[in-house]
This record gives sequence, C-alpha cells and structure tokens, in this order.
Amino acid sequence: MKVALINPPKIHQVWAGVPDIFNGKDIYLFPPLGIMYLSSAIKHFTKHQVLLFDAQPFDMDAVQVADAAAAENPDVVGITVQTHNLVDVHTVIKRLRDKLPKVHIIIGGPHCWTFPEKAILIPGVDAILRGDGERAICEWLDALESNSGKEKVAGIYYKDEKGEIHQNEIRHVEKHLDELPFPDRDSLPRERYYTPGMKSSKTTTLITSRGCPYQCNFCNTYQRYSVRSAKSIVDEMEHCRDKYGIEEIHFIDDLFNRTSERVIEIANEMMSRNLKMRWGFKATCRQTTPEMLKIAKEAGCTKIHYGVETGTDEGLKSLNKSLTVEEIKKVFKMTKEADITSVAYMMIGIPHEKNRRDIMKTIRFINELDPDYVVYALLSPYPDTPLFQTGAELGLYEKDCWDKFIDNPEANYNLPTVWEEHMKKDELIKLFKKAHRDFYFNPSKVIRTLVKISTPSEFKRIFRGGMSLLKMELINGRAEHRL
Repeated sequence: MKVALINPPKIHQVWAGVPDIFNGKDIYLFPPLGIMYLSSAIKHFTKHQVLLFDAQPFDMDAVQVADAAAAENPDVVGITVQTHNLVDVHTVIKRLRDKLPKVHIIIGGPHCWTFPEKAILIPGVDAILRGDGERAICEWLDALESNSGKEKVAGIYYKDEKGEIHQNEIRHVEKHLDELPFPDRDSLPRERYYTPGMKSSKTTTLITSRGCPYQCNFCNTYQRYSVRSAKSIVDEMEHCRDKYGIEEIHFIDDLFNRTSERVIEIANEMMSRNLKMRWGFKATCRQTTPEMLKIAKEAGCTKIHYGVETGTDEGLKSLNKSLTVEEIKKVFKMTKEADITSVAYMMIGIPHEKNRRDIMKTIRFINELDPDYVVYALLSPYPDTPLFQTGAELGLYEKDCWDKFIDNPEANYNLPTVWEEHMKKDELIKLFKKAHRDFYFNPSKVIRTLVKISTPSEFKRIFRGGMSLLKMELINGRAEHRL
C-alpha cells in the first residue's frame, strides 16, 4: 500500500504560552521527528511505500498540503495532531475526503493521547493511534492490507464498516528504543529546517528519550519514561555526520539529564570515537553536577537549556519543581565556569504572582542569574494538567472549555491561554515585554552576545531573534491579544 504521512500547518493554532512572534519560522523550524520515525519504521519493518508531507517549511495551508498528498493517490493517510492545531487538521481531513473519498485516514500525536474518545469522533477519521506509534502503524497497515487482525493491534481505536467504534488494548511504552531505525531524514528537505542560536548551518535535531518522570503541575508531557543507550545515540550522531554532513546537534528530549551519569556516559561514548560535533540539550538543574558539565564540555557540548520557570522558592514550590533558588544559582554559576552557554526558560504569570511586584522579583532574579539567553513564556493552563484543573475549580474558566473547542474547533476560539486569577492578559503581556526589554536591551548583554558570535549562520539566527524582539515592542493595543 501507499502511505502518506502529513505534518499539518499551524496557521490557526491556538495561542499558548509562547507568543506567535517567538514561535514561528523566524526563530526556528524543527524537523517533524514524529512522522519521520513512523516513515523509517514503515520502510524498515514492512514493504509498504511511504511519502512525507510537511506543510510548515513550504508555508502551505491546510488545503495545499492535503492536495499535495492526494495527488499521490495514497491508500492510507496519517496525520500528526496537536489539540492546539485542530482547526487546520479538520481542514486537511475534509479536503482529503473531498479528493479521496475512500482513503483510510488515521491520526496520531499528543491530541490522540490526551483525548482519544474525542479524536476518533473527528469527521472523516477512520482510526487513531494512541501512544508510541512505530510498531503500531506497521501492524495496522498490515492488518488493513490483509483485512484481518485489526482488533489485535494495540494502541488503536477504529471504526468498522458500520461506523461502530472499537477500542483496542493500550500499547505499552516502547522500552526498546534502540531497536527502532533512525528517523527518515532523506524524505524531507534538510536545508529548510533550523534551530535557534546554533553556530553551524548544518544542524539537526535528535531525541534520545521519551516522556519525563517529573510531575511539574503545568506540564502535559506524559510520564512514561524510556531512554536509548549511549551507543545508539552516538551511532545516530555519526550517521548524521557521515551521511548528511551535520556539524551540530540539538537534543530535543523533554529531559536529557535524567541523571548526570547518563550525560557523562553519552559524552564519554562520543570522545571514545573521537566524534567532533557541537551539541546542546534541555536539562533540569536537579541532576546537574560539575563533573557532568566538565565532561560534556570536553565532548563538544556548547549550550544547555535549563527549565528554571520562576525566581522565588514560593513559585518553585507552587509548580512542584522540587528545587530552590539557591540550587539554581549554583548550577548557572557552574555552567558559566565550565564555559558552556546557558539558556534559562522562564514563565510570567504564575499563580503565586499576585501583582506586578511579584513578577518583578522573577525579572530581577534573571538579571542576577545572568544566563546567556532567556526564553520567556506566559504561563498557559494546558487542558490536561493539574494546573488546569485548579483553574477550573477557581472558576477562572469553564471546566469543559477545551471540550467545547474540540467538538467544534474554530479560528479565534476564546480559550484560557494565560492565568488571569490576579492580573488580566493585557497587563501580563506588558510585563512579558518588559522582561524581554530588561534582559535583551541591556547594552552589556548585547555586547557579550555579539562578541561570542563566530559564524555567519549564528549571526543570522541571532539577528532574526533580535528582529522578533523589535517587532514585539511595536505591537500594542488590540494586537497584543494576537502576540
């Protein structure tokens, strides 16, 4: 069978946390590893033909990407779905149905994990895949081709010929990640993807684990955690270097340093093979040690992104972070001493911040912490988190507001995208802008950033980021609601 896998556009994506001005192609465009892993699995484990379609690097809208896939006349179309981009997903599916009435449409991704009962009800959808998809999609395609054994494919919900819904057993987390083939980097234009602040023009993303074992109450990453071996990770890095000329890797794991020993093992594996490559990762301060930083630096690590979130012990406790401000300060000091670039991820408008004065504590804390870069977001109550439940109980929004959107997704649907218990969105956005001004418009930080630039690619990406900051400053009034 011929299979088309689609990464849809996010033109009508629901605003959440990071304003669109910092969340678009001017800043970064990651390869869609989800459908790339599915593609490589299909090619490796089956004889089915697979084609990939990513709307985002080509600025395609929902109709255009659906038409591109339909032109190949596939037997099956798979679409990755996030709850926040349901408007575009519905358009893609409707267009596919108009063009190919008999095509089998299966969807997967975060939306199907969180809202499976609603996902299977999307008009035009034949099946959904819930959970890790590589083996499931292969088993499902074989069942479709043979028209037998559909009920045995774990992780699938599907409609039969009469339209009745069947829910197969849950698929357990993929524990043997090393057995999966590397993502399909041949079927999409590598030159169109890029990552923020990287020095080289030849970069890519790589993922070494799935899930996160921590339980921060604002996060919807599922807690089923599994990891790849150091050997498998470095094998893929070498593959990227040798086949595609990749010079720099950005690890996009939700949590790369589950333990400091894991990072040390990966770094030692790189050095044992004399692998010369820049790399960076997202980390928790909880598992960061001087030895980890030293060995990572020796192995080529140039940047670490830390989830800090807020600048007070009260705020950290309210988010269930199990950290203290002093511990965070210590880690950033160690990172600076190791000569590794540090990035702090921060949030504005956390429930414990009752007024402007409280938010200013976090802004002052960042200036004291002195990271090389800071990524601010406005706290957004995601629908499948403990924080969302708390907000609903406080009456900040209707408990079923996301359910109503999912049942009838429309552009500009009014959803809770910030925490308005103490301050309204307008005020939070003004403080969000001030936080950026205080950090990035500081002359000493501008000079420090410019001095560290060593490649044209790095300059180009930093310039793009700077232009986004300037654009944000020019936005005011009603336009702030669309930030």
